[in-house]
Amino acid sequence: MRTDTAAERFPAAAPIAPGRVPLAGHAARLHRDPLRFVRELRRHGPVTRIYIGPRPVHFVTSPDIVRELLTSQARSFDKGAMFDALRGPLGDGLITASGDRHLRHRRLVQPAFHHARIARYADVMSERSLARAAAWKPGTTIDLVPQIHRLTLDTLLATLFADPQDPELHTAVEGWLSVKYHSMRLALSPIDAWAERIPLLPGWRPPDAGPLRRLVAVQERIIGAYRATGRDRGDLLSMLLLTGGPDDALTDAEVTDELITLFLAGTGTVSASLAWALYEISRRPDVQRRLHDELDTALAGRAPGFDDLPALVRTRQVLTEALRLHPPSWLLMRRALRPVTLGGVRLAPGAEVFFSPYALHRDPELYDDPDRFDPERWPRQSAVRAPRHTYLPFGAGTRLCVGEDFAWTELTLALAAFLGQRRLTPADSTPVRPLVGTVLRPDRLPLTAHARPS
Repeated sequence: MRTDTAAERFPAAAPIAPGRVPLAGHAARLHRDPLRFVRELRRHGPVTRIYIGPRPVHFVTSPDIVRELLTSQARSFDKGAMFDALRGPLGDGLITASGDRHLRHRRLVQPAFHHARIARYADVMSERSLARAAAWKPGTTIDLVPQIHRLTLDTLLATLFADPQDPELHTAVEGWLSVKYHSMRLALSPIDAWAERIPLLPGWRPPDAGPLRRLVAVQERIIGAYRATGRDRGDLLSMLLLTGGPDDALTDAEVTDELITLFLAGTGTVSASLAWALYEISRRPDVQRRLHDELDTALAGRAPGFDDLPALVRTRQVLTEALRLHPPSWLLMRRALRPVTLGGVRLAPGAEVFFSPYALHRDPELYDDPDRFDPERWPRQSAVRAPRHTYLPFGAGTRLCVGEDFAWTELTLALAAFLGQRRLTPADSTPVRPLVGTVLRPDRLPLTAHARPS
């Protein structure tokens, strides 16, 4: 029996997705309903071309080719054009860095997220989560989106800095966060793509770098105070300053870039994930009841801690499923460094490649009834070690989020804190809409808290 090769099964040039219009390409459809757009691309082939203005992009929809991109062909790719645009407002840390800089920074940053360090940070995570949850009185309704944002920011600042009570720091971080949420849409804009070809495009303005400069200035002052003492204060900043030793330490500028990366990942990613998990739980009394049973058994009324994580299996299943349906990193990209064939499609150096964890997570060939929230689809062990390349809430390959274990710990402890003493229900029937930016987050989350029977 004859077996076709990959080159014979797929064309050497990928087909262009329908709906391309002059000047804008597919950008209007991508902006109008991006989640629907990326899901529908699988209809047109495993690798499909779309256009962001004049910029061609090869969009991979096949999980097998995504695996190829992230493993056997990984060395042939680096970050793409979108991250060139993001580097201005977001700095040049792990999220936007490329090549040798990325590899070196990843190696130096990893010790800050060692198991033993996360165990120390867990006390802060639990304490802050319990305090925020305790302020929500039974019988009251609140929009949890801003509450969760403040919780994750407070927790991050308390783990980054031994003394986070610096008013200039809070103001600078909030100012930067207010503009960074729009960075993804800017990077996917046809205007940005055209500006690469026409530098003096009338009316075009790059992102305002003022908020980033102000945040960097505050961080440099704090770093200077840390350098003056040279001691380990037990926080993330101390680890960033001490890593690498005298011959390979991060410079002050590199440390500020990595702090900004942590602000981005530690606020947007974690807060969106926690909000989506609480959204799904509030709509399913059966799921919530099983979580309450687990928390009652594992914690017996005491505060959750790092040592409790292995016992919170159902909690992990719920989070795993929430991150499948609502992955914060909904769109990822690469750029070809050299001539390469990907899934039978020939790519020239500089070719842009996109793939969507959101679309993969809702692919009916990978997940039965993919739009249904079903924590039970994850057996005990696979909820902890979900399959790579088909489950990508925190990225994959060499770009896997270095703080993934930090995020899982914070999410689990926060969920336990919010559910330990209360039952949650939706406050109204108005649909919660996803906001698509640098992360995928809910626009609002009005929930009512109810006291649980003692």
